[in-house]
Amino acid sequence: MNSLEKYRKAISLEPFKDRTEIPVFPLMITSLTKFGGASQADAYNSIDVWLEAAEKTFQLVGQPDVMAVAYPADTVFNMFLPARVPGRELGDEELYQFIETPYFDDPAEYGKIMQMGWGNWFAKYVMDVQTPPMQSPEELGARFGQLAQNFAKTFGFVYSHGMVPWFDTATYPIFDSLSMFRSMQEFLFDLMDDPGPIMDVVNTFTPAETERIIAQCKEQDLWHVNLFAMRSSATFLSPEMFEEYAWPAMKSMIEGFHAAGIHSIVHADGKWLPMLEYFTQLPKGCMHIELDGDTDMQSAFDILGGWQGIQGDVPATLLVMAQPDDVSEYCEKLIKMGMNGGFILGSGCEVPMNAKPENVAAMIASVR
Repeated sequence: MNSLEKYRKAISLEPFKDRTEIPVFPLMITSLTKFGGASQADAYNSIDVWLEAAEKTFQLVGQPDVMAVAYPADTVFNMFLPARVPGRELGDEELYQFIETPYFDDPAEYGKIMQMGWGNWFAKYVMDVQTPPMQSPEELGARFGQLAQNFAKTFGFVYSHGMVPWFDTATYPIFDSLSMFRSMQEFLFDLMDDPGPIMDVVNTFTPAETERIIAQCKEQDLWHVNLFAMRSSATFLSPEMFEEYAWPAMKSMIEGFHAAGIHSIVHADGKWLPMLEYFTQLPKGCMHIELDGDTDMQSAFDILGGWQGIQGDVPATLLVMAQPDDVSEYCEKLIKMGMNGGFILGSGCEVPMNAKPENVAAMIASVR
């Protein structure tokens, strides 16, 4: 089976005949740079340098079935947070850093979002948090144009190597975006003091964001979308808060994508065990969830196995500190859990840039 056939089989929830049918996806962005012999600063400033590093990395550790499609500068831009980056505020070999600080101090800003509309307010926000801030909508448009060109170049690389792109397009639940832009502490205070204005924004603009992604997918013939729901986990919210504030909009997005023939990838960093049961409310096989080491994988299979796909969860600590035999042993446990179908062997979020290449190689080799 080729990589696309493996991936399609995994998301269809069909049982695997043997381990070689399980797709493998170590999420490599900065580690790919390091393994490929480039500096973080050079890869941040040139997609060509990053793709050359990818070529060398795959020769070193083996070629995965799925590849990340946003090179470092675009990864930073797409987080939509102020950032320190290598070669600018940081040393050439340092990891980029995100700065979470309140973009607005007055909760009345939620009312301003309602007046301006999410798209207009979001564009102004993105312009303001760049270094240096952007001065015109044309400047922002040019950056999104460059982003599209970079995606096209990366997708060309992915397809030419017979791999599957991590996603065709991506978005954030508006709830999660607000928690980052306002900053977590202030956002939680707002949620406890008066959730009404927050939920007005979420409920008003989620349908439009869903339709925007669907329209993009139909126009460009895209079929899988990543939903970065990184601030709705039990790391940040109680299950009761999740059910009341975060879940209804997330559920509506996934259902909307499914109705349009689009598979959802829910990128779920943090502790999701108390929330997993909610995903059984969705149509069978409409999504898969990407888990890291904070969510117990056996419990995830017990709850979601056979209903939704599961990806994960080789932890960063294992890839950095363990030996290849330890990684192989850990992967073996995951493979046994996942043989009934719906499983993608993945890293627990991103492979850190100080991971051992031989450990990533052991992860890839475990299903070969």
